[in-house]
Amino acid sequence: MRFKNSSGFSGREFIYIAVASVALVSLYLWRLASLVPGISATEKLTSTTSLGWHGIYHHPFYLSLAILRSAAFKLVGQQHISVLRVPNVLIGLLAVAGFVWIVYRWHSNRTALLTSLLFATSAWVLHSSRLAGFDTLYLVAAPLLLAFYIGYQEKPGSRLWHYGSLLLWGVFIYVPGLIWVVLYMMYMQRSAIREGWRAFSLWRARLFYVFCGLIWLPLLIWRLRDLSNLKLWLGLPAHFGSYHEIIKQFVAVPVHLFVRGPQYPEQWLGRLPILDIFTLAACLIGLYFYLTNLKAGRSRLLIGLFMLSLLVIGLHGAVSLSLVVPLLYVFVAAGLAYLLREWLQKFPFNPLARAIGVGVILVAVGLSCWYNLRSYYIAWPNNSVTKATFRERP
Repeated sequence: MRFKNSSGFSGREFIYIAVASVALVSLYLWRLASLVPGISATEKLTSTTSLGWHGIYHHPFYLSLAILRSAAFKLVGQQHISVLRVPNVLIGLLAVAGFVWIVYRWHSNRTALLTSLLFATSAWVLHSSRLAGFDTLYLVAAPLLLAFYIGYQEKPGSRLWHYGSLLLWGVFIYVPGLIWVVLYMMYMQRSAIREGWRAFSLWRARLFYVFCGLIWLPLLIWRLRDLSNLKLWLGLPAHFGSYHEIIKQFVAVPVHLFVRGPQYPEQWLGRLPILDIFTLAACLIGLYFYLTNLKAGRSRLLIGLFMLSLLVIGLHGAVSLSLVVPLLYVFVAAGLAYLLREWLQKFPFNPLARAIGVGVILVAVGLSCWYNLRSYYIAWPNNSVTKATFRERP
């Protein structure tokens, strides 16, 4: 598989992007403080966590989110629910932006637009992005890592992608359980890293590059002296259960993804599946497409990342299902592209049939977006269990 060639945007396209961005930000900020009657126990704990330099030094895990919260609390204060949740919203929007970049580089504009709408309005993405926990850092991991993978592969000699990747890897190694994902992505783009290293011809440039990579390690190593911190950082549970319990935990991951969702009233509505029926069908088609084309580099990258994500989630440590959800929508993009291609190839010269096929997909995408928005903004906050969960005050 080959990446799409980059191209500039026209003035009209910039207007469309600006309007879409404003709409997306408005959607993610709408009723941020008032959708539920209060905050959850997790958010209460977040609001009382020690932040600033002192807090970051003693609890450096989830570093990027801690820095954003420290800045927000310093500027406005901790007594506002919106301020408590806005840092997560910013990271959630970054996850959407990274996902949009990926699908536009890998697929046609039509497929990318439809899949971006599905991902941005996904109930799970909205939950993760608007709850003041740590889940949003797992949501943003795959989109950003894959986006920088694309940039690195296309321009391995660009210093922008080199230093940007070092920054990204440094940030994500402070998120418990993501060290395995970072190492995997580094391995998959090892050839581009070697080619880029040769682009640093001066020894001073190479020395600075190494310094930028090592500067992240001292604080992390200092905190990992404690064995409990080491297990948390590796994404391992505090205590392993019996073999039967471990197997049950691993089996629960695909069940939660494809059959019924986890029973987390703080983050989800009942036991509804994470993907609606249309999105699930497109996801399975896309997954099948990549599994049957494993010789392609992109297929190996995505399937390997998908299996690794299932593994670290199944350990039942700190890593949440949000790590793998963006990958499901990457498979959805492939499934939609496959469906549209097959239909349009069946009717290459019949405009009515072509219009019907595209129209059916558009209607299905629209219904899926509406279903997810209603699930999050109407059904979930009006559920009695949700109201009981969000009864704390900041």
